[in-house]
Amino acid sequence: MEDKKQKIVNQTYQSIQNHVNDFQEMQSPLDKKAEASKQASVVLDSAPSLKAQASLGNDQGTNDANVVGSAIAAAKAKPVNKKSVSSSPPGSFVASFDSKVGWNAFSAAPNPGDEQAIAELNSKLGLDALINMYKGVRSSSTTDSTDDQEDLVSHFLDKAYYGEWYHNAAVMLFTVVFTWLLTKLGGGLMACIVIGAFLATYYQTSIRRLRRNVRDDIQRELAMNRLETESESADWINHFVSRFWLIYEPVLSAQIIGIADSILVDSTPSFLDSIRLTSFTLGTKAPRIESIRTLTKTEPNIVCMDWKFSFIPNDTFDLTERDRLSKVNPKIVLTIRVGKGMIGAGIPILLEDLAFSGHLRLKFRMFNEFPHIKTVEASFLEKPHFDYVLKPVGGETFGFDINNIPGLETFVQEQVHATLGPMMYAPNVFTLDVAGMLSGAADLDSANGVLVIKIHSASGLKDNDLFGTLDPYITIHIGNPNNAELGRTKCIEDSRHPKFDETLFVLLNSVLNDTLVLEVMDRNTGRSDSSIGTCTFDLKTLAESDNLVEGLSLPVFKKGKPSGRVKCDFHYFPVNSSDKQEDGTTIPPEESNSGILRFTVHECKELGSQKSGSNSGGISIPVIGSSNKNDLSPYAIIKVNDKERLRTNPFKRSINPRWDKQIELFITDKTQTSLRINVLDDASDDKQLGYWSSKLEDFEEDVFINNQDWWPLKGGNGKIHLSMQWKPITMTGFTEGMSHGYRSPIGVVRVHFKEANDLKNVEAMTGGKSDPYVRVMSGVQNRGQTEYVEDDLDPVWNQVLYIPVHSKREDLIFEVMDYNSNSKDKTLGITDLLLKDVMREIKTEEGHVYYESTALEPIERVTNLTSLDRKKGRGTLKYTVVFYPTLALPKEEDHNKKKITEQEEEEEGSTTYSQVSEEPEFIEKPRELPERDLHGELVQYKFLSTTDKKLIDLSAYESGVLAVKIHSVTLSEPQRVVVDLMLDSNDPQFSTIEQKGAQLEINETGTAFVKEMDFSKLIVRIRNVHDTDKDDNACGRCVLEVRHIIERLLKTAEDESLTEPLIEDIPLLDSAGGRIRLSFSFIPVIQFKLDPAESLENQGNLTVSVVKAANLTAADRSGTSDPFIRFYVDEQRVYKTQTYKKTLNPVFNKDETFTVPIVNRIYTPLVAKIFDWDQIGKDTLLGECKITFTAEDVETFVTTTKEYKLDKGGLLTLRLTWRPELVARKRTNTSLFSATTRVFTQAPGSALVAGKDVVGTAGGRVLGAGSKVFGSGVSAIGSGFRSIGKIGKRSSGVSFEESPIEREVSSPNADNSSVLSSSPSSSSVLSKQPTTATRSVSEEGLGGSTMIQVSLIEARNLKAMDRGGTSDPYCRVRVGNKALYKTHHIKKTLSPDWNESFTTQVASSTVLNFKVKDHNKLNDVDIGEHQFQVGQYLKAGQQTGFDGWLTLSPEGTGEIHVKLAIVDTDTATIASKSSGGLFSRK
Repeated sequence: MEDKKQKIVNQTYQSIQNHVNDFQEMQSPLDKKAEASKQASVVLDSAPSLKAQASLGNDQGTNDANVVGSAIAAAKAKPVNKKSVSSSPPGSFVASFDSKVGWNAFSAAPNPGDEQAIAELNSKLGLDALINMYKGVRSSSTTDSTDDQEDLVSHFLDKAYYGEWYHNAAVMLFTVVFTWLLTKLGGGLMACIVIGAFLATYYQTSIRRLRRNVRDDIQRELAMNRLETESESADWINHFVSRFWLIYEPVLSAQIIGIADSILVDSTPSFLDSIRLTSFTLGTKAPRIESIRTLTKTEPNIVCMDWKFSFIPNDTFDLTERDRLSKVNPKIVLTIRVGKGMIGAGIPILLEDLAFSGHLRLKFRMFNEFPHIKTVEASFLEKPHFDYVLKPVGGETFGFDINNIPGLETFVQEQVHATLGPMMYAPNVFTLDVAGMLSGAADLDSANGVLVIKIHSASGLKDNDLFGTLDPYITIHIGNPNNAELGRTKCIEDSRHPKFDETLFVLLNSVLNDTLVLEVMDRNTGRSDSSIGTCTFDLKTLAESDNLVEGLSLPVFKKGKPSGRVKCDFHYFPVNSSDKQEDGTTIPPEESNSGILRFTVHECKELGSQKSGSNSGGISIPVIGSSNKNDLSPYAIIKVNDKERLRTNPFKRSINPRWDKQIELFITDKTQTSLRINVLDDASDDKQLGYWSSKLEDFEEDVFINNQDWWPLKGGNGKIHLSMQWKPITMTGFTEGMSHGYRSPIGVVRVHFKEANDLKNVEAMTGGKSDPYVRVMSGVQNRGQTEYVEDDLDPVWNQVLYIPVHSKREDLIFEVMDYNSNSKDKTLGITDLLLKDVMREIKTEEGHVYYESTALEPIERVTNLTSLDRKKGRGTLKYTVVFYPTLALPKEEDHNKKKITEQEEEEEGSTTYSQVSEEPEFIEKPRELPERDLHGELVQYKFLSTTDKKLIDLSAYESGVLAVKIHSVTLSEPQRVVVDLMLDSNDPQFSTIEQKGAQLEINETGTAFVKEMDFSKLIVRIRNVHDTDKDDNACGRCVLEVRHIIERLLKTAEDESLTEPLIEDIPLLDSAGGRIRLSFSFIPVIQFKLDPAESLENQGNLTVSVVKAANLTAADRSGTSDPFIRFYVDEQRVYKTQTYKKTLNPVFNKDETFTVPIVNRIYTPLVAKIFDWDQIGKDTLLGECKITFTAEDVETFVTTTKEYKLDKGGLLTLRLTWRPELVARKRTNTSLFSATTRVFTQAPGSALVAGKDVVGTAGGRVLGAGSKVFGSGVSAIGSGFRSIGKIGKRSSGVSFEESPIEREVSSPNADNSSVLSSSPSSSSVLSKQPTTATRSVSEEGLGGSTMIQVSLIEARNLKAMDRGGTSDPYCRVRVGNKALYKTHHIKKTLSPDWNESFTTQVASSTVLNFKVKDHNKLNDVDIGEHQFQVGQYLKAGQQTGFDGWLTLSPEGTGEIHVKLAIVDTDTATIASKSSGGLFSRK
């Protein structure tokens, strides 16, 4: 009988031993898995999928923003097929809210799963008190039977009235008092005994309860102490695992094989035929938990344990003799096959005797929601120990363990520790998001959202390559540039300012907590591409900005130095997720035709032949290795919309290949998406074994509704296993954001730059000082700059700049620069202005968004300057800043869309909300125009008389933002140019990306602020990139009046037949045949009132004629003086009269007239100082006065005679004429606006009335030609044209008959009258003169030869050439090599007064060379010179001359004051010098 039992036991152990998974060498993974599953009698599901790729394509096969946007817009317009989904999970239970559920319904203590409540409690009580609170409460019901004995006291008294020390003390005191009272009343011994009995009974009950409570407390503390200090055994779970392991191990091995072989197929080098697992088992001995120790001093919602575990299957110490006989050790055999076909041979690699042990700390964090385990953190408290035997050759019999090689085992262990250490060796932890994985919200294997990156352009890229051209493209990375590339743009050849206009899609499978890296690369031929630089973007910003960041201009850095800018937008679209309601029901994710498709091809069966047979398990056993039709090497090609997306590696020598490969891509429209898989044979010259194809919608129905897994192959035998995952994404706001980088302005920032202090001196090496100015940078665009201040480290600018802003994230950079005329300007420091500090975003209840200023008054700041890399710099900048919003009208919801939404609400019985634009629409045409805008400001409307239609009256707004879209430019010859926009400024406020050619498609939009519509002018300049913006050279230009632009916009809006924006085709000046196509829009600015000091009327030229002086102080002994006058502006001398001898009432009859530019006439007075000339000694001051010429003192364009009192007695009579102009920049002393002004349609008084006589004083006559100061009105700018060509055109090219935008012209008629197209809204009386010629005045020369008079008046700020810090200057005038004139030299001065004149014959091409030299006895030294182009300043028939300061070169050597006038050869007299300019009749 015993022998029979022993035989049964041995057979049982033998059967267990046979469970080792030992497979044939060429068995496919499917066969291995089927065999293992058969032995375990377990049916397995498919192996898990691999991690998805990081990069994300799309079904359109292109990144073109227009194509993708059109596809998404079409998908949104189509109906969505909705799948029915259960509203609540199976087995869910919804409790009634009227009932009390759970212990926390009866307690004030918070639930430990409520993380917020626990955190607040922890901050109030501290961690120790919190731990003690949740240690547990003493239970009165859990007592021993001996402690629950009832007595008389416990029948009548509640437990709350005994058991405490004060209860006992009170009872004893009561007994003593009551006994004394009974004795006093005559009670006997028996009464005292009765009272004592009651006392004894009470005391016994109380002390019994006290002991029980003490014992419970001691037991609890001992239990807690034991948990912390002692380790518990886990024998019960080890016993369970040892039984379960024999059943589960074959299943686990089969799962590992299914995954491993598909990976080995991709990892097989080309010189090997195949790599396969031929044997695999983890042994019969299960892993073991050695001990568990619990840490109790943790937060109430955390359980922390230390586990010691081991997996040592070759340890036989704890096994019985029978267990040793049946034990199987882990064994893995990897066979590498070398050779092809029949001549191939397999080399086995054996890995056995695996062993592992470690000490692991597990921390479980719990919370209220299912599955109530939020995260699990794992960390090794000490380095784990592992061992193995690896025999790469020789197999099991003759194999050699390579760990016997000295140092190799230690090296392998160190590499493993180095890899795992940063990941999960204490204090590092590995965190597993259990709740996220179970809920599907944190799918770590696939995308959970799409990041849409719109890359518009790059600019200012620096070429670090010495060879070839710059051919940039941009790659996308997460984390750092060394990580996998997620996408790239196209390559733009030979451009430092490339335009991409591409949309890239990047999947994100976790929360937005990474850094996005854009690396700008330069494509090279014949060598690896080089990096230009990288720019980074913190994705956390998206989460803080409602998943949308637009209008970014990211700086590109290489090794800490700026290398350009990239203009881009970011928009994150998370996948639609289900929403759990308060009542427990679950709302399924919103369906959409756009989303992320994860398409997986798993495996194929029985390719190329019919089934060879079947067994009871339904598993086919293929014959591998024989040379027949079943000897295949199949691979699959996955196509989406007939474009190849994935090609698997060939699975060698199998008719049942397994690939487990998937693609993940963004689908713009699933209704237009088709899928196809071609299965080919690599061993038979890519012979097709079959194919499968389907529409995506049909495939989705088969998978999710019909629950289909396998599909038959067409065109061959076999079947294919496929699966898909669809994550819908609602692309709300995607198509609305396709703006190609331009967004409507939301407001204007006014910055008043006052001064800077203690700036860095970058010219110290040359003995000078910095010449600072401030420029405002928005990305790479210079939006405006102040004038520079020469040689001053504490400059005072006192200038105001207006910068339109288009997004709440469009932060500005104020950069202080050092001006250099002949080299690149140097930075002195920067400071940032965050728009959120000066403006705030407001959302209405209806969802509309608008912006307002954070302060009613300008905010004053004094900021420290930093370097470009944000390190500490030197100097401070003082400025004030304020924000003014633009007119914001709510966007009306589309009526049809609203109707559809209402129908869906009726059908589904659910509430949906209308979608509104995130940004306000400014001058759209809504269905009903509101009376007030979102700011509450009244909207100015214009009612049309012919219809009931009303429009926003743009002309009623004095200020606003003018948006200019530059469509294209046509030049006479190919050039590399940029287009600059300048509105009432000498400096560009917007510049396009440079382009090369004669026909240029620009398609860029720039904005500029209009302060005063009536006075503002826009200059569009085409500039060669080789010419800096410091030069006024232009390849072409046009000058437009803003008032006429607005009138044109209103006319276009009134014409209902025009459905497209009006594009003006405008000829270019200074460019033969050149043209430019522009379109405009105007957005009014509200809550803004212009400071009168900033008015364009207060900037211009002041002409002063010195008439006479009276009652001057006598300075000489003779009782007279020799007076002369010096005039000063900002403490700089601008003019000096001649000396009038021996008089106290001089009449200045020697043509004492000069013109001086004034930046602001309100704050800049003219100072006159009268001196007595002394031949020996210093001149004596006779008196001075301050001359004001504001609008109250001097009317514009009207010559006014004024008397001023001198401070030391006497009167000074002057004639003043004020002509508003944009003052020329001082670095060139000229500007495009040197002859530019606007007719003042709202000028004070009757200054503009034609034919107004001006009466002189003291018999004098107003200087000028004729008795009329102002003629019929002038609107000329430079030598512009008017109405040349057909300007008004539709985008289709159809010309308009109406007059186009008015531009300034000059007429060559004899009367020299100018022409202005008067508008009905003009308040001035202007005559309209016809234009009889279109030839530019600038093309008219002086004719053959003209006599001119050249007056060399004086010089200032000359460079010191002598040791004493002075010079002995004189001026020499030459034409070519011919010397015309030389002044006498004046000793020891840097501001000489020559006052010498000469006449000469000149032509329009004559160049006068003015050279100032320092006189020396041996050799004269050059100080500086100026080349004067006569034809540029003097014209034929011109009655005015030139009077101004010329800058000497090189820079910093001084200026020279020169007058030139045309001489009438008949009378030999100088013509009138009335400098009427463009505002008076010539």
